[in-house]
Amino acid sequence: MSKNPVYQRMMRLGVVFTWAALIMLSIYILTVYLYPFLIGLLISFLLLPIVNFIERIFSWKRSVAVLFVIASFVLMFSAGVTLLVAEIVAGLGYLKKELPHYIEDGFERLHQWFDATVMPFYESLLAFTSRLNPEQQSTLDHSLETLLSDISAHAGTIVQHLLNGIADFLLSLPNMMTIMFFALLGAFFITKDWPVMAQWLEIRTPNRVKRLSSKLTEQWKLAIRGYILAQLVLVMMTGIIVLIGLLIINVEYAVTTALLIALIDLFPYLGTGLVFIPWVIYAFISGHWNLSIGLSILYAIVIIQRQFSEPKVMSRHMGIPPLALLITLFACYQLFGVLGLLFGPALLIFIQSFIRAGVIDEITAYIKGAPR
Repeated sequence: MSKNPVYQRMMRLGVVFTWAALIMLSIYILTVYLYPFLIGLLISFLLLPIVNFIERIFSWKRSVAVLFVIASFVLMFSAGVTLLVAEIVAGLGYLKKELPHYIEDGFERLHQWFDATVMPFYESLLAFTSRLNPEQQSTLDHSLETLLSDISAHAGTIVQHLLNGIADFLLSLPNMMTIMFFALLGAFFITKDWPVMAQWLEIRTPNRVKRLSSKLTEQWKLAIRGYILAQLVLVMMTGIIVLIGLLIINVEYAVTTALLIALIDLFPYLGTGLVFIPWVIYAFISGHWNLSIGLSILYAIVIIQRQFSEPKVMSRHMGIPPLALLITLFACYQLFGVLGLLFGPALLIFIQSFIRAGVIDEITAYIKGAPR
């Protein structure tokens, strides 16, 4: 029975599924319960080249080199956060001085628009309702009250969610500090003991697995490099289009503004809307109709360009067919919402790397019993 080829293939298939289940279970435990150490592992991978360089060039003890690099990392991160907070405080100070004038001007223009547009419409509505019979007037009044009630309820819900989000973020700060502490501690020990861990894995890992791991790592590097390059190309395209549009509508400091919008466009699926939407609203309220219309058209062009060019650019630099990319993005969006749009490219990178590294072929050959 044991020499039956079908039986042997089923046994090897069972081994593959068992290992796949164990790997998935390990990933689940690591990401759900031990994620600080996963963060520490990622930090360690970033710091390893620097630590190895310092240890080789300056002949420092590895623990000293690791401590120096992590301390430098923490100091630079703290300095960056401090500068960011300082810029935010300076910006808030500027807004505190200038914003009241803009708000006053905006409300004045809104009041003029209300008197010129809304009040005549309201008076016409009153004149129309006065000609209705009592039953029709009651129905119309009830509909208006329901509409206003729904609007106020939705506005209250939005404000409540915003305040709850701020409160949850403030409450999560101590937990975030604890997670970061364990992540840095894990990064220290992983980086310090990495040569020993690598040697232990080198001895106990089969040559076939080592060869596949090397190919898989190389494919991951190529795919991630292609993804980053694709994002930079998309950002450059957005910046050029925005610059041309701002020059056409005669916006001051067009180059600086376009550069800022291009940098903000690095944030996936948020990007340019963070600048254009408030800008369009303010231009509309302040009475700059031509600017408001021009910015709206430019924003629409940027969105359309991004939607059409993103699948093509990413598929070209990542080597993925555009249709496969679109299907994956839509499926991930349906399953995970907006975050799925971020996970889609990562999932494709993972699958593509497995295929190109020959992992699927190796697993198939193992199940069939082909010689190694």
